[in-house]
Amino acid sequence: MKKHLFAAAISLSFTAAAHAAPCDTTTDEDFTTPLTFSALGGDTANVRCLLDAGADVNAPAQGGWSALILAAQKGHADIVQHLLDKGANVNAAAEFGSTALMTASQSGHTAIVRTLLDKGANVNAVAKENGWTALIAAAATGHTDAMRLLLDKGANVNAADKGGITALMFAANNGHTDAVKLLLDKGAKVSATDKDGDTALSLAEKRGHTEIVQMLKAAGAKK
Repeated sequence: MKKHLFAAAISLSFTAAAHAAPCDTTTDEDFTTPLTFSALGGDTANVRCLLDAGADVNAPAQGGWSALILAAQKGHADIVQHLLDKGANVNAAAEFGSTALMTASQSGHTAIVRTLLDKGANVNAVAKENGWTALIAAAATGHTDAMRLLLDKGANVNAADKGGITALMFAANNGHTDAVKLLLDKGAKVSATDKDGDTALSLAEKRGHTEIVQMLKAAGAKK
């Protein structure tokens, strides 16, 4: 009797596999591949299905956006982890140079930032279009938890973009007080100037960020 039940179970297993629903191959016109579309939308089940069916984990969509970069940008932590487990290139960059670490940092997805760093993401990678680093991206949007992780992993606190704008300048200009404090505590140069001659102090003054102005002056900033 047991042999018959075992044989029946095997038969049912093969039958179920044969009739399993195919993966969803939806794309967004010419921009995405099925995998990048699913990663962008947070469809974990379909990401797994596509990869199990042989999808290239590193195949980019138009613009060079990989599934990992898009999932990191949108905060889909489970998908990020699964893509990495399946061999996704943690340092892949889109055509303009954005990496998964940059998109996660800019969006403030701290858990994903930590995962990417633990998997070997280059903390000081530079986007070729604008010269941004992950730290600049996080500072521009005021995500101090992500910034702290990046700095602890060796992010260059004084890196500047193509316009000479540092993380401190971005944080000061955008009114991110906690980010300014963190950067000053980590040794950011308070007197650095961009290509237009602006400093963090002048930018904060133009924007009317009084508390940041006082903080920068206390740190030695001068007009």
